[in-house]
Amino acid sequence: MPLLLIDIHQSEVTDMRYRLIGITLAILFSFSALPTAQAQQVIYVIRHAEKVPGVEDPPLTEAGHQRAKAWAGILRDAGIKAVYTSKKQRTQQTGAPISRALNVPMVTISRKDVAGLVERIRTRHADEAVLIVAHTKTIPKLVKELGKSENGTIERTDFDNLFVIVPQGKNDATVMRLRADAGVLGPQS
Repeated sequence: MPLLLIDIHQSEVTDMRYRLIGITLAILFSFSALPTAQAQQVIYVIRHAEKVPGVEDPPLTEAGHQRAKAWAGILRDAGIKAVYTSKKQRTQQTGAPISRALNVPMVTISRKDVAGLVERIRTRHADEAVLIVAHTKTIPKLVKELGKSENGTIERTDFDNLFVIVPQGKNDATVMRLRADAGVLGPQS
C-alpha cells in the first residue's frame, strides 16, 4: 500500500510539472512578441522550501526536501543556466536538487545584497534564464529591484509561489506570479 501512495504522489508532481511548464511556455512565447522587450532573460524566483522551526539557520523538513525535488522536476525544461541561493542552509538545500537535475552551477551569495545579485544577473546572464531561491523578506526586494513596484510579499506559511520575471529594460519588468499547490496551478489571487 505505501508504494501506491508514492505512485500517486509522483503522478501529482508530474501533473504539476507539466501544467507549470505549459503555462510558463505560453507566458514566455507571449513576451517574445512584445516590441518593448529589451532583454531576453527570464528570472524565476521561488522561496526556500519548508524549514525546521525554531532553529538557527534551519535545515529543510522532509516535506521541504520533497518540495525541492518537485521544483527540480517542474523547472527541468525551463532553460535555467544558473541557480542562485543565499548562504542559508534552507535555500541551499532547496536549490541543490534543482542545480543537480539541471546540471547547472549553484552560486551562493549574501541575501542582504539584493542590488548586487540583480546587477550580477544583468551582466553575467543577460540572455539566459536563471533561478533565485530566496526568502520571504528578500523576494519583494528582488521584484522591486528588477523593475516592478508591485508587491512580491509572501506569507511565512507559503512555500509554493513561483515568480516568472521578464525584464524589459533596466526599470521595468513583466512579472507573473504562479502558485503550485497539490498538483493544481494557477495565478495566485
